[in-house]
Amino acid sequence: MNTIERLRKLGYRKWYERQLIEGHLYLVTLVLALVVMVAGLELLSLRESLADIVFDGSLIAGGGWLAWICWRRYALAMMVAEHVGHQAQCPGCQRLGFRAVPPEESGTPVQLVAACPRCGHRWPIDPGV
Repeated sequence: MNTIERLRKLGYRKWYERQLIEGHLYLVTLVLALVVMVAGLELLSLRESLADIVFDGSLIAGGGWLAWICWRRYALAMMVAEHVGHQAQCPGCQRLGFRAVPPEESGTPVQLVAACPRCGHRWPIDPGV
């Protein structure tokens, strides 16, 4: 599900909360992957057989790969949350937060149109990435 669909389904506040939780779970996984990498490096200096070296090398490579993937996902989640968060304030009454207008009402199914719950002002939201 893409960002527009998730915003329409969950609403801004729940979407933003889940985006931050998801991003920080990637950050925790990144730290754990770095621990696996360091453990592989430590084991590499203690082992001697070829099987041990291959195993330790796979720990290092797997931990590095997972850390890289998690870093990219964390950065993307935070950038999208920040980008949409900067657009979440109503231009009319300056209230933070919005409700997503259904595509039938907005007339544009591909674009997200936000409506202020307080004053009813509508404005487009660019989900960015």
